[in-house]
Amino acid sequence: MNFRLLKLPSNKQGIAIDAIVILLNLFLFPFISGRINNLFTESFQDKQPAFKTLGVLMIIIIIGRLGGLYLKRFPLQARMRSSEASFSIYFLVFHVPIMVLTAAFGVVLIQYLAADLGFMERDYSGLPKESQAMSMAAVFSILILTAVEIYLMYRLGKPLNSKEEQKAAKGNWRFSFKGEFLADFGLFIYMMVWQVFYFLTADLLLTPPEGASWGLDMQIFTFFFLLICFTLFYVSPRAVFLTEDRKYFSTWALIFLVFLTSLIAH
Repeated sequence: MNFRLLKLPSNKQGIAIDAIVILLNLFLFPFISGRINNLFTESFQDKQPAFKTLGVLMIIIIIGRLGGLYLKRFPLQARMRSSEASFSIYFLVFHVPIMVLTAAFGVVLIQYLAADLGFMERDYSGLPKESQAMSMAAVFSILILTAVEIYLMYRLGKPLNSKEEQKAAKGNWRFSFKGEFLADFGLFIYMMVWQVFYFLTADLLLTPPEGASWGLDMQIFTFFFLLICFTLFYVSPRAVFLTEDRKYFSTWALIFLVFLTSLIAH
């Protein structure tokens, strides 16, 4: 047996997150999925309290994600060469839909708050009244947030300049454990929200209609469709950590175990 395949990466934040999610898939998500599913369902039914709660959550994880991406570059570049630290950009094509959806939730919440404060009119149902100007402003805001995230992902591979290297040598907090912990925490919160969303998607797809059963062909289709969803909602947000641990077999084994436990839980 080649024991090098079992070697763990020197930077273990990514695999620590995988281990946490495996435990969540088995012991926590099955018990809270019903409540969270109600929140998503009521939000898509335009029930204001639920949508505002979800919108606030999305704004929090947007802040966590952008702040995490900004801070992550400093310790990452202090450890790696820029040619090695640009890997996450390859996952951009998978992550763009999640970026846009997260930003959209946050922007719509701002519209709700603007209506509450009297800056926007309401329609007969109590929802913010749509207008061409507001629709354009919403689309522009979503594009701006998405562009900022794309830039910060690209910036992960930008080498430190001379001033930043001097700060790193002096022990500036952004290059310390404190700075990286804050970065990883923001990225972790973002990942967990979308992992819950993926868990609910798996629950929906793996539960056949009452009194029905699925044949082998449907089971195979569901498996591969869920694998694509897993790539979108878990692997692509995790790509920041893949920058350092993608070359290790143990990393991909744990990620696959995260996927399997999301299925076993159902």
